[in-house]
Amino acid sequence: MNRSVTLYLLMVFIVISLSTISCKNELPTVVTTNITEITPFTAMGGGSVSTEGSAIVIERGVCWSQTPNPDILGARTLDGGGVGVFNSKLTNLSPNTTYHVRAYASNSTGTAYGNEVTFSTGTNNNSSHKRIIADHNVVNEFEKIPQRYLDEVKKMLVFIPGMSHGYGYFRGAELLEQLDARFQVNLWINTPPPLPSQEGLRLGRIELARENFYTLQNGIEAYKDYISTAFRADNPYHAIWFGWSYQSTWENAPGGGIDPLYNVRWAGSSKNGPDGNLRWGLDNEDQVLTGNSVSMDTYISAMEQYIKFCATNSIPTRMVFSNGVVDGNASSENGFQRELKNQHIRNYAGGQEDIVFIDYADILVHNDTGEKYVVQWNDKGTLRPHQQIHPDNLKDYNEKWEIIAGERDTIEDHIGEVGAIRLAKAMWWMLARIAGWDGVST
Repeated sequence: MNRSVTLYLLMVFIVISLSTISCKNELPTVVTTNITEITPFTAMGGGSVSTEGSAIVIERGVCWSQTPNPDILGARTLDGGGVGVFNSKLTNLSPNTTYHVRAYASNSTGTAYGNEVTFSTGTNNNSSHKRIIADHNVVNEFEKIPQRYLDEVKKMLVFIPGMSHGYGYFRGAELLEQLDARFQVNLWINTPPPLPSQEGLRLGRIELARENFYTLQNGIEAYKDYISTAFRADNPYHAIWFGWSYQSTWENAPGGGIDPLYNVRWAGSSKNGPDGNLRWGLDNEDQVLTGNSVSMDTYISAMEQYIKFCATNSIPTRMVFSNGVVDGNASSENGFQRELKNQHIRNYAGGQEDIVFIDYADILVHNDTGEKYVVQWNDKGTLRPHQQIHPDNLKDYNEKWEIIAGERDTIEDHIGEVGAIRLAKAMWWMLARIAGWDGVST
C-alpha cells in the first residue's frame, strides 16, 4: 500500500472516530413553553423534548428563579423522561413577583436548557386565605417579630409527635432562649402538657403511637380523640405537626419496580401500616411498584382529616404540614428518592392558599448565608442532583456562641446545634404568623 493511500485511510479513520465521539456526547434538544394559569402562588408551564441526544432522557421538567438563567440546582419540577411534550406545575411562588423559567432535559452527557420565559404572579387580594410557609427564607426574619406577637406565642401549647429528628425543634428552642431571653420556652417531654401560662412557649410531646399519626385510621382516630380531650379540658393545642424521622429511607432499601415517571425505585418504612412495614412511594399509583397502600398522599390525606375534624368541632388547633429529613444517604438513589418525597409535600403546600407548612428539609439544606447544599447521585453515568443537609448545620456552638465542629449527638436529633437553632427561628416566625402577625409590621 503506498503512502498516499495509507494517509487517506488514516484520515478517514480519524473523521469516523471524531464523529463517533461527537455522537456519544450530544445533549437533548428542549424548548420551553409559555406560562399559563398564573395565580399568586402557582402557575403552569412545561416544555417539549424533540431529540434525546446521545442517550435517553432520564429527567425533564422546568426550573425557575427570580434571577435569569435558572438551573436544576434551584427550584425545579421532575416530570419524567423521554421525548415529547410535558406539563409542569410551578408551586410555592410569591405574589407580585417576576420569575424566569427554563425547561430542561438531562441525559448521561449532561443537562440541556430551553429558551427562557418570564412571567409575574398576581396579587393575593383574598385576606381570608392564610398561607404560611416557614422555609429558609424566614429564618432571619424571626428578629422582626413584634413583642406583641412574641407574647402571644408564649401563651401557646404546641405538640410535635414523631421520632428522634423531632427533638431538633426542642433542642433549638432551648438554645434560642439561651441566645435571646425573649424567646422563652417551657419544654414538656413524655409528661402531661403544662397548664395555660404566659411565661413561655409550651413545646413538647408524649409517646402517642408514632407512625400511627398517618398510617392507620384507628391511629388517626386516637390522635383526634387526644386533640379533642385537650380542647374539652380548656387546654387546647395551638399547633400540631409531625416530626418526621428516617421513614423515607430506612428498613427497606430502594427496590420494587422502577417508577416510570421519576426513573427511581422507592424505599422506606411504613411501620404499623395496613400492609405491613414496606417501602412506599408518592401516591396510590405507586402501590403497583411497592405493594404498599401507604404513600406520601396517605400523610396528606391524614392531615386533611385532622383539619376537617378541628373545623367541624370548632377546635382552634392549627394542623401544620411538614416534610422529612435530609441527613445521611448522600449521593445515592435513597437520597434522591427521599428528595422526591420531601418535594411532594412542598408541591402540595405550595399549591394551597390556606395552609401552614414548615419546610424542615429546606431550612436545613441552606446555611445561615443562604447557600444551598446539593450533591449528585451517579445513576449509571447520569448525575442526578439532590439536596442534602448543609455541613454547617451539623456543627455546634461553644460557650461564646462561636461555631465549632459537631460534637457527639447526645439527644439524637441527628443534626448540629446550628441546624437546630435554624429550625427554632423558623418555628417562632411561623407561630407568630399563626398568632396573627402579618410577617411585615414591627
